[in-house]
Amino acid sequence: MNQSNALRTIGPTTYVAVTTSSSTAVTISASGNNQMDYCAFLNTGTTPIAITIVPVVAGTGTAGTTAFPADGASAKVVVLGVSMQQPMVLAVPPVFSVTALGTASVGLYITPVSY
Repeated sequence: MNQSNALRTIGPTTYVAVTTSSSTAVTISASGNNQMDYCAFLNTGTTPIAITIVPVVAGTGTAGTTAFPADGASAKVVVLGVSMQQPMVLAVPPVFSVTALGTASVGLYITPVSY
């Protein structure tokens, strides 16, 4: 049995120009009276992107510097694949801060969504 889920955009798409230095923190939230639980992340570049997501609560919270995990170590990042044909949808806090780092200059699109 096939199952499909429909995503509904609930906020504007944000573009982040990702370089080899950690980006400036960007705050993402839904627009209007929508509750955001998920967000779609799309890497349009041909190199991977690492992202850091930190909740913003009562206006407080900023994602710090993003770094790829070192050999044999772990890091609190999500790594997005290259030349994505579909976005990766992740569970996120209702309002969050995100920073990104690439291995080359690429584009990252972030869209708040709801199921």
